[in-house]
Amino acid sequence: MKKKITRNLIAMMLSFTFAATVIGCGAQEKIATTPAPEEPSEKAVTAETSVAASEETTEESADEVDKYEGSLAGTTLTIGTDVSFVPFEFPDENDVYTGFDMDLISAMSEYLGFDYTLTPMDFTAMLMSVQTNKLDVGIAGITMTDEREEVMDFSNPYYDAGIQILVKEDSTIDSFDDLTDKTLAIKEGTASLSYVEEHYPEAKVVTFATIDEAYLEVQRGAADATVFDAPNMLYFVKTNPDCGCKVVGDLEDACQYGILFPDGSTNKEYFDAALAKFKADGTYDTIYDKWFGTN
Repeated sequence: MKKKITRNLIAMMLSFTFAATVIGCGAQEKIATTPAPEEPSEKAVTAETSVAASEETTEESADEVDKYEGSLAGTTLTIGTDVSFVPFEFPDENDVYTGFDMDLISAMSEYLGFDYTLTPMDFTAMLMSVQTNKLDVGIAGITMTDEREEVMDFSNPYYDAGIQILVKEDSTIDSFDDLTDKTLAIKEGTASLSYVEEHYPEAKVVTFATIDEAYLEVQRGAADATVFDAPNMLYFVKTNPDCGCKVVGDLEDACQYGILFPDGSTNKEYFDAALAKFKADGTYDTIYDKWFGTN
């Protein structure tokens, strides 16, 4: 399917207040707003289907969802994403957007048959654009919250997020309970820092302006561990196989990411069906392994 990228921001200075626009469970910071784009064209009409979408997270069989293949052919969707949220969406060295979310959307486009225009923008503007029907779809590591679900629709969850621990490969630390009295390198101003200060006050915390600096402290043995967003740490270890580090511990401060639609959108049904198929036939695991390692 064809993809077109729009690089300007949608002009969205709306007069109402949008509830709970922060990422939520993760500490990932969003890039500052860039100049506003032209408004996207009106949403293309999609074909109706006689099969009702499940509102619960269910594992449909491949046979049950194959009927959706090509069901959005002839439709062009306007899809908003964040300016940069590594490794979910970010521009590569050729200024082409790549990442886990981008591969997932591309696979959905191929399966469902739709074309799409990709519009990178400030995270908050993207949420407001979906809520006001300026975008057909939003995907950017968006945390599913009750506040957002009151005014928009989410797909079934597609990613379990939260914070974990990065340690050296020979470390004996394997859970959050092992962090007591340890020296921790933490990125300043993050949810990870707040979590550690609240739950492990005995730990010695050293803060850094960037997560890369915190990773380096662990690598050189100056800190016992760092705590940060699990997706970012998994991507770091995946793309730096000689870093000498590993990710340990259960997910804490957990949340789930979902694909976002305007309230009442018929597209939710099709995306849920595609996601169920991908989880059943291994497509999801292939994309996950590419960006984070074995799922």
